[in-house]
Amino acid sequence: MTAVVGILNKQAVAIAADSAVTITGTNGKKILNKANKVFTLSKYHPVGVMIYNSASFMTTPWETIIKVYRKQLGNTSFPTLKEYQENFISFLRLKHFFTNSEEEKLLLFNFIQTVINTVRNEVINANKSLHDTPTEENKQQLLSLIESKTDAYINQFGTTHNYCIDFENYSFEEFEPVIEDFFQIIINSSYTELGYTITIDLHNKFKQLAHVFLKTKENLTNYTGLIFTGFGEDEIFPSLIPVDISFAIGDKLRYYIEEDRAANISTANNGAICPFAQTDVIDTILRGIDPSLDNTYLNNFGSLFSKYNQEILNIIGDTNPILTAQIQALDIQAIVNEYAKMNQQIKQENYISPLMNAVSSLAKEDLAEMAESLIYLTYLKRRITFAEESVGGPVDVAIISKGDGFVWIKRKHYFNPELNQHFFDNYFNT
Repeated sequence: MTAVVGILNKQAVAIAADSAVTITGTNGKKILNKANKVFTLSKYHPVGVMIYNSASFMTTPWETIIKVYRKQLGNTSFPTLKEYQENFISFLRLKHFFTNSEEEKLLLFNFIQTVINTVRNEVINANKSLHDTPTEENKQQLLSLIESKTDAYINQFGTTHNYCIDFENYSFEEFEPVIEDFFQIIINSSYTELGYTITIDLHNKFKQLAHVFLKTKENLTNYTGLIFTGFGEDEIFPSLIPVDISFAIGDKLRYYIEEDRAANISTANNGAICPFAQTDVIDTILRGIDPSLDNTYLNNFGSLFSKYNQEILNIIGDTNPILTAQIQALDIQAIVNEYAKMNQQIKQENYISPLMNAVSSLAKEDLAEMAESLIYLTYLKRRITFAEESVGGPVDVAIISKGDGFVWIKRKHYFNPELNQHFFDNYFNT
């Protein structure tokens, strides 16, 4: 896993990332602490990119792709950061996504298998007694629940129209022939070989589920987060654009921009802190409360309110049917939402706004120190608790400013710089 962060104000953007990478093999997981996640996108202009989650795209390392793009870009600049991001996507298309048709099909196979198994596992985890006692009746009940969950997902994702850019108009009629030669293999391994008989109707629903998942912006399946940040040629203030990319099919790239996590510094917005990947510690500092604890409080409040209403109903009994009906008709979720809104206002006034005001006036050096500290605190929490140490290793830190460009504050090397002066001498020639 990973922890990366971008901190922006009108002067500059500071970016930082840890070095941990988790490798999953047949014998379990291994965490290495030498991964590079921060890169210059241009050798000549103030733009950079960070990566998190998957380190490869279509089996090609992102580090290789970014450096090939950087060489091709040369001294070319664009008026806005958005245009750098769009040009990078065009570059992926130009290079045929660094893959071939067989690799595309394998990645699509893995994607669909993940989708099918995700739905199945959600139902099994919620109904372990049915799964642990695999009678024919229990199997049919599980399949019925799986079908209901599949319908729910199709309705949820199929009606949002929150689609990936390239797949917005990708029809089911186009999709079905692409998966026809391997879809039955997935059904066999996920159901038939485990003793479940899938009806034609459910088989087709699984296809529809895979189709809507493919089209929709979601992060349940494997993807890479690319975070573009810095200044376009015509931009005075920095911005940050997070893009999620998973794989390609033919000429279509499955990617989307996380608009709600983007940041644009302007006269109206003086500062921003943008954490990605493992954000729990940074969010705690931003909001003044651990997000998971905050959710626990909300859930407990709703449960307590429901129990309180039930106690009142027990006291009333059958003495006042009209009052009983009014109490039963109370919208508890609306009250919980109002409670959450009040808490959010307190967090905004007492934690988020004061911190953003401080960030807006930080000097470049302080931005870098803050970015590094946030990553280190995330590592420290993992280190001193029994959580998996999935954040660690050296912290790479850089500052991007309009006048000075991309400046490394801390950077690890896999070689001794003193023994490789030619690397730095040739930097602008390669």
